[in-house]
Amino acid sequence: MNEEEKKELELLRAEVARLAEVNRNLVEGTEKLIARNMMLAEKLDVYYEVRRRVEWLKDLVRKHREVMAQADLRDDEELLALIEARLEGEDIPLPPEFGLKEVAELVGTTQTRIISLYKEKTIYHSLDKYLDFLRLMRALRLLKDHPEYSIEAIAMDAGFNTVRTLNRKIQEALGITPRQFRDITNPE
Repeated sequence: MNEEEKKELELLRAEVARLAEVNRNLVEGTEKLIARNMMLAEKLDVYYEVRRRVEWLKDLVRKHREVMAQADLRDDEELLALIEARLEGEDIPLPPEFGLKEVAELVGTTQTRIISLYKEKTIYHSLDKYLDFLRLMRALRLLKDHPEYSIEAIAMDAGFNTVRTLNRKIQEALGITPRQFRDITNPE
């Protein structure tokens, strides 16, 4: 190999080395672009999910406003019947914290209207007394239908804070304890 061929070979090797370096840079750049695109795709997915949820919430608010507008058009007896149907018919859980706000949202009316409705149009005179009555009826039904349940479980399932509260409510209503009621309704 002559001197000229050696120089040309050296130039070719240098060009191959330069092209290899350019290729490495391109590969690194492509990897960075792919990582960036994946991150942007994830952000885009999150963005669309947030938009979907916002639209769902807007629709829910719109429906709630429609229900509220319609509820105020109901007469008192119709609204009372709706409350009773929802609370008694659908077997909605009545935890101790379930009260006026939740009932108003459930039937789509104002808390003020429910307060005045129960004060003026029912024998209970307050929503709380009505809810206590429903909890008591559930507890009595559970005591009768499920003798295998503990009194504590029945108190919690019916929506009372404590067994003591359940005992007091049954004692006030029937003059007996929950265990006595169970014994009377489930003689063995």
